Amino acid sequence: MKIIYYPIVEKKIENLDQKDRSRVIKVIDLFEEYNFRLSKEFLKKISKEIWELRAGKYRVLFGLIKDFGIVINLFQKKTQKTPVKEIRLAISRFKQYEK
Repeated sequence: MKIIYYPIVEKKIENLDQKDRSRVIKVIDLFEEYNFRLSKEFLKKISKEIWELRAGKYRVLFGLIKDFGIVINLFQKKTQKTPVKEIRLAISRFKQYEK
């Protein structure tokens, strides 16, 4: 599976400190290699079209279109539930790619 990054998310990843950046990239690479065979420790379905990758204190939201994984949001998780604001942002960005 090929991974595409939403431009703002790519910049956010670049601006993380080295430890967090490498953890986020490692989890994305794992998904690229293993797809949905990843354990629940790393992967969770958030909505009909949005999935969450868990990378330490960071969460990566992505969607799928054909053979492409589209990384559309990155945020630091501070509460148990994924914030609705972050999910809505991910859905709106994902719809831009669906067109």
